Amino acid sequence: MRNVVKANGRSGPGELNWKHLPDLAVDNRPLVKDLLSKWYRSLKDENDTETTFDLFSHSHFQKIEKCLKSELATIPDLLMDEWVSQAAVLDKGQYIRLVQALLVNISDLILEKYYELRSICPEVEQVLDFIQNFFYKEFDFDYRISAFCQQEFQQSFQLKLDYWKIRLNQSPLIDKLHDSMNERMQTKESYLSFRKLLYLKNIFHCLESATTIISEDTVRELLIYYNFNYVSFIDCEKQFINQKLSDTNSTEKNVATLRFELQQIAVWNVKSGVIFDSDMPCIKKQLQDWIGAKLKQLQLAEQKKENHDLILEPDSKIQTSLSVAKLAVLIRLMVTDKIIINKTVAPMLRTVSKLFTTLQKDEISFGSLETKYHAPDKATLTIMKEMMQKWVKLSDKL
Repeated sequence: MRNVVKANGRSGPGELNWKHLPDLAVDNRPLVKDLLSKWYRSLKDENDTETTFDLFSHSHFQKIEKCLKSELATIPDLLMDEWVSQAAVLDKGQYIRLVQALLVNISDLILEKYYELRSICPEVEQVLDFIQNFFYKEFDFDYRISAFCQQEFQQSFQLKLDYWKIRLNQSPLIDKLHDSMNERMQTKESYLSFRKLLYLKNIFHCLESATTIISEDTVRELLIYYNFNYVSFIDCEKQFINQKLSDTNSTEKNVATLRFELQQIAVWNVKSGVIFDSDMPCIKKQLQDWIGAKLKQLQLAEQKKENHDLILEPDSKIQTSLSVAKLAVLIRLMVTDKIIINKTVAPMLRTVSKLFTTLQKDEISFGSLETKYHAPDKATLTIMKEMMQKWVKLSDKL
């Protein structure tokens, strides 16, 4: 390829500083990464492009476009040659990911700064498709797609989504698909990756090829089958379950409803190995965990309502190394010394049984604690006397 600028790298009036890209020679061809790196640097480092564009002639852009398209066309052959050469590329997986990232970033720079060269973007996508097909194992499917690719995808399916939403009476499920398609490349969590793009295209093609009448239930079943664990869709499923719970104030009925939903989720037909967001749990696990937490809340609330007692999680209790007998004597001593001044003993002991654990048990029996409180055995009293003497020594060290 002829140099776009002079060998010294300085550009004259009306020229972009393209950093004298290398000529392609049959016997001494450049590595793909070097070729793309120089194009990337030239596109990225150019300043004040809005002012410079006014000076460029149409023929000048045509030359640049022709040069870049020509080099893009050589990349498949260059990559194949480099792939079989052990000396040229040592870490082939890392090399492919570098080439992929350079192509995506070149496409983004063209779309952002050089709209006149926009026709190059489809050529870049063709090279990316080639790499994706021929170097599938090394291709980084979790890398972000280009802005051009996302625009094309959005334009291609926007009308179809609008049509499906009308057909389904403004179903919120279509909104969830629309939101997932419009994910941008702002953060690691939100960008639209090659994997998500392929996933969504498959979903849309399934909707297009549906032989039966499309309904909200069929769309929901399709999203569940393909493990659409997008956060908005999960929230939609939670809201659907919450609506069932709001129909009644009976805790017993709500518990039955949640258990039924767990049974339904357990038998969902979900395609193995397919998922929208691989960084998040599958749709079944997210919903099962959420329902399990709600069941626990309802059951605790029901226990409090029925027993009028304090119900605590095991980790929230005061954990001791005492036995029930020792704990009972310790409480008896505090009552005798008027440290504990409750008017009635039984309710106080019931609270103690709920608040404390012993070395052997997380749940203390109220009956056992009450018996040992009123009738302590001599062996326990002897041990407690020794403990009191130990406390006297310990108090001197405080």
